Amino acid sequence: MKWPAGEVFKPHRHFGGEEILVLSGEFIDEHGRYPAGTWLRSPHMSMHTPLVEQETIIYVKTGHLPLSPA
Repeated sequence: MKWPAGEVFKPHRHFGGEEILVLSGEFIDEHGRYPAGTWLRSPHMSMHTPLVEQETIIYVKTGHLPLSPA
């Protein structure tokens, strides 16, 4: 996904979790700031409100993580 500078998303949850690899720019949410090269893994039904201040490119995969702890 390529996000333009200043993009703000609505709060949302991820059924089946989410993984993000920040390829360029900086991904931001209420949990932290993640520069290029950062890999994030959020569990099933995790919630966040992402935004970017600069143009940012991320690789995102959703819905593939376990629905309950192993």
